[in-house]
Amino acid sequence: MPVRFLPRDDFAATLHQVRSVVKLVAVGAAAIALWPAVADARRYHDCGTIRFSGRTTHIVVLRGTTCQTAERVARRYDRGQAPRPWKCFLAHAPFRKINGRDVGFSC
Repeated sequence: MPVRFLPRDDFAATLHQVRSVVKLVAVGAAAIALWPAVADARRYHDCGTIRFSGRTTHIVVLRGTTCQTAERVARRYDRGQAPRPWKCFLAHAPFRKINGRDVGFSC
């Protein structure tokens, strides 16, 4: 296969085009990589209420699990110990708020 050399002006133009495409792809990849993290930070699911420690408690899932699993973990934590591999802890003042409600515990 013969090797073809481009004249210097054509080579510079081609190199400029390649660099432009590489920059565009890099910016696009960075935007795609960061976009889900930003969307997840603002999104939550209200999974209804359960009785926890004798009080009506709202279950809110921020990320990474289903409402069914969150309810199961909260009920087990109310009975004394969360199922493995979950670790749950009671909140202490000053309480964080989600949708205007105090956070009582988190897992």
